Amino acid sequence: MKRAVLLCCAALLAIGLVTVGAHASDLSGEYAAAGHSPKTGKAYTGTVKIMKSGEVYEVSWVIDGKGYLGTGILVNDVLSVAYTDEAKTWFGIVAYHIKSDGAVLEGKWTGAGATVLGDESWTKQ
Repeated sequence: MKRAVLLCCAALLAIGLVTVGAHASDLSGEYAAAGHSPKTGKAYTGTVKIMKSGEVYEVSWVIDGKGYLGTGILVNDVLSVAYTDEAKTWFGIVAYHIKSDGAVLEGKWTGAGATVLGDESWTKQ
C-alpha cells in the first residue's frame, strides 16, 4: 500500500510537471460537477468545493449523495488531486486541465486497482 501511494504521488507530479499554460492563481470556490463512471458508463452530477490552504488545495465532493475528500497540487494548468471516500477505505487520483482561467476544469480519474479512466468536468458557480 505504501508503494502504491508513492507511485500515485510520483504520477501526479509527473502529470503536472509536463504541462505548460496559464491558470487561475486561486481556484477556491464552488463548482458543479458532471462526469461518467467507467464501471457503469452512467452519467453523474454533484457539487465540489475547493479551498486553497497554503500551496495545496483541499477538495470536497458530493456526488449522488456520497462525500469524497481530496488534497491537490496545482502545477501550471493542471490540478492533480489524490482523493478518498469519507470512510477513507480506498484512494484514487484525478488530474484536471484548467480552462477559461479557472471557470472550467476537465479531468480524468481512476481508483486504486482500476484499469480504466473516468471523466469529470467542473464549472465554477
